[in-house]
Amino acid sequence: MFGKYLAITIYLVILGIITWLSARHKKIEDFLYASHNVSWKSLAMSLFASGFSSYNVVLTLTFSFLFGPYIFLVFLGVLAGYICIYLIAKKYKEVIFEERFNNIIDFIRQKFDFKVVNLLNLALIAVLFLFITLQLYINTAIFSEFLGWNKYTSAIFVSVVVLLYIIVGGLKAEVFTDVFQGVLMMLIIALVFMVDIGKISYESMTSILADKAIFFGTLSLGITQFLTLLIQPEIWQRVAAARDLTHLKKGLIASWFLLAIVLIPMIIIGLVARSSSPIENPRTLFYDIVETTAPKWFFPFLIVSLFAAFMSTLDSSLFAISSQLGKYGFIVKRITKERFTNDREIAKNIRLSTLIVLVLALIASLFLGDFLKGVFGLVSLLTVISVCVLMSLILKISSNETFIGTLVGMIAFIFAFFGGYITDKPVTTLYPPLFAFGYILLQTVALRIYNSLRT
Repeated sequence: MFGKYLAITIYLVILGIITWLSARHKKIEDFLYASHNVSWKSLAMSLFASGFSSYNVVLTLTFSFLFGPYIFLVFLGVLAGYICIYLIAKKYKEVIFEERFNNIIDFIRQKFDFKVVNLLNLALIAVLFLFITLQLYINTAIFSEFLGWNKYTSAIFVSVVVLLYIIVGGLKAEVFTDVFQGVLMMLIIALVFMVDIGKISYESMTSILADKAIFFGTLSLGITQFLTLLIQPEIWQRVAAARDLTHLKKGLIASWFLLAIVLIPMIIIGLVARSSSPIENPRTLFYDIVETTAPKWFFPFLIVSLFAAFMSTLDSSLFAISSQLGKYGFIVKRITKERFTNDREIAKNIRLSTLIVLVLALIASLFLGDFLKGVFGLVSLLTVISVCVLMSLILKISSNETFIGTLVGMIAFIFAFFGGYITDKPVTTLYPPLFAFGYILLQTVALRIYNSLRT
């Protein structure tokens, strides 16, 4: 137990030093958008760290157990998402690299009218709040298991640490702590050397590869991974923080390779668990693997690595939602130039929003029920938003058409989620976005035919 606490203490001390160094000049531009001066190396590590959390460690192992080698399709979805993000940033660089851009609503304001902006603002706030709640839920469970704390102590401890360095350092501290945390997360790779890879048999792999249900389930995950990346507020904050397009391109490429370095061992571990079949409940897969394979001396390293993975993603989501609330609130109004340029007032609002959101998400996480259903619900709602925004940009439809299409997609999501149509099967997450896609397409065709007949 002493080794665990010593490792955590060293980690927290280094984290505090990095936060202090990031915030010591007290530049408000550093707090809000890292002064748009992040190099590709720091950007790559920040994208990697914010995208790969202990939440994703558990999910990757679970999905590898459920879907076998087909899980690699999800990784290809990440690649497609990164390519598309770069192309969007290149096309709209005058908006994304604008001096005071610090959240995705800044981009949406430039492209849509206020009814669309408000609808998307509320939807993304809901998505980010649910994501933060899910992270707190899974990670307090992890730390309760490994440290012997009750879930309340675990939840409060990790929340206070994240709260402190976000309030002190803002986005700049978040990016540079990501670099440190990203390095520590590489320790998770060592788990692959503690399982018996020889248990992966040819027969077990061919039976999985022949299962069409598994293939289409994983293909659905790959598609949703692609779509969710395109609209993730955390990613766009880091995109805007890059020095320029060249640094962004290099950062995205390097981040993808860093994800491969960690994800591939996670996939192998999941395959070993499936081939050896010692685990009946995939939801407890992570704990079972660690308990049966990892030696006691590795636990302090694993805990620190998981702390880093958790905090690097939680801080990203927390700062993203607080940036939206701090700058625009729940209702986006026509902002005067004086209010829009009052960076210190915005920073003050972001700090207050961070505290309020974290407390509410912490309370919600303690009462969360079905984790996987919550994950798939989150993914489905995010893909609805992504499909609607993407189609409006590609088809160049009006704001009224975008508003109606987005509203229809969200109503379809609410009906599917609470009607039980979104289950723990990945393909069900695509029902609402497919409905939104079909509606917007039919709406566009019908209106263009109508307009052509009138003329």
